Amino acid sequence: MYEQQLKDLGLTSNEVRIYLLLLQHGMMNPGKISQKLGLHRGYVYDALERMQEKEVVNTLLQNDKKHYQATAPENIAELLLLKLENFKKIVPSLQKMITFEKEDTNVQLHKGKRVYRILLKDIISTIKKNETVYLIGVDENILLTEVEPIYLKQYFTIIKEKGIKEKVIIKKGAAKVTEKNVQHKEIDAKYIGNTEQIIYGNKVALFLIGNPYYLVIIENKQVAETYRKQFELLWSVAK
Repeated sequence: MYEQQLKDLGLTSNEVRIYLLLLQHGMMNPGKISQKLGLHRGYVYDALERMQEKEVVNTLLQNDKKHYQATAPENIAELLLLKLENFKKIVPSLQKMITFEKEDTNVQLHKGKRVYRILLKDIISTIKKNETVYLIGVDENILLTEVEPIYLKQYFTIIKEKGIKEKVIIKKGAAKVTEKNVQHKEIDAKYIGNTEQIIYGNKVALFLIGNPYYLVIIENKQVAETYRKQFELLWSVAK
């Protein structure tokens, strides 16, 4: 249940197992951890050293022997917030270091199970307060149950805090989320293909549900404006 979120912190699968074991059982020595998880003791020692560098475990001496315990989850959250705030402070300086000329058009192609998560993170980092995200052809039931249920709920919380609105055109009869900052209109399915279109800022994203998922993100101001105008046309005839 928690494995993927812990992996997002930079932990390997076995490091996640070690962290959860320590969280459940408290202070343990490497030998005990090795025995409980069936991992080689040398590997456990190395993993614990890496985890200490990542600040997810800390050490204590007991009877002159080194023991380890998990860092409390709330402390990890505070550390991450502090690191984020510190990084935000140097972003302007890092931006000034970019000397190459940025192209008018940038295209990214992503493939795999987690591509919608990439999209949600990009929307949050791109869109500004009180702006609007435009979506066409969204099947919100699939997104909430199959694609990214946890991250999608977090996304809605974040955009609500930033005053960001969504205008969504869905196929007639399709499921919809109930969020105050999300407005829906329906249109006949024949006017919408099987590709979800998302317009935000100067970007257009195309999300293809299949096996695997595909995501194309196009960054170009003129392209985004064209898609936005097409959206407004559909919005005017949708109900």
